[in-house]
Amino acid sequence: MTIVPQPCARCGELIPAERIEAVPETMVCVQCSQEIGGEFKVFVTPERTSKDGSLKKNYGGYSTRKVRKPLKPKGQA
Repeated sequence: MTIVPQPCARCGELIPAERIEAVPETMVCVQCSQEIGGEFKVFVTPERTSKDGSLKKNYGGYSTRKVRKPLKPKGQA
């Protein structure tokens, strides 16, 4: 599988193929990602498997949700 580098949505530089392979949904390069504090906000919610009112602890898992931060071109505030 060939991965083609794509331009960064923020600065226009090419995103390395290694980054696209590691994070396929990325739209920014490593430098811009570090400058804006990451490309995504990640929300983690514990899942409860016990019945309401039950004192027994049934441990469930966690569900995660990623939300992309708004991206502005590098020259804009």
